[in-house]
Amino acid sequence: MIIRGRELAEKNGRKPYPIAPGATAGWDQPGWHFVIRTTTPENPFAVHKHDGTEMWFVLEGEAVLTLDGQEHSVAAGDLIQLEPWSEHGLRTETEVRWLCMG
Repeated sequence: MIIRGRELAEKNGRKPYPIAPGATAGWDQPGWHFVIRTTTPENPFAVHKHDGTEMWFVLEGEAVLTLDGQEHSVAAGDLIQLEPWSEHGLRTETEVRWLCMG
């Protein structure tokens, strides 16, 4: 299966890729997703938590990751593994593009 990103609409700094049920083992589970996100000062990714594991990969830019109440600098090339129920969010003073899989 090929999902052509250039054909997907981006809305509010978010471009979700529709993953077909059963396409890849595990990805057909409720809540699993693959999204390219753009975070800006006007559009931060608010701190939240949930029951699933996520992986974030920073594509471009620099940001501040909030993880369980602590702040960490992250930049292009960094991979972040988020465990279930960890509080996490992302903010930047410029712009950061990143992948969210979970």
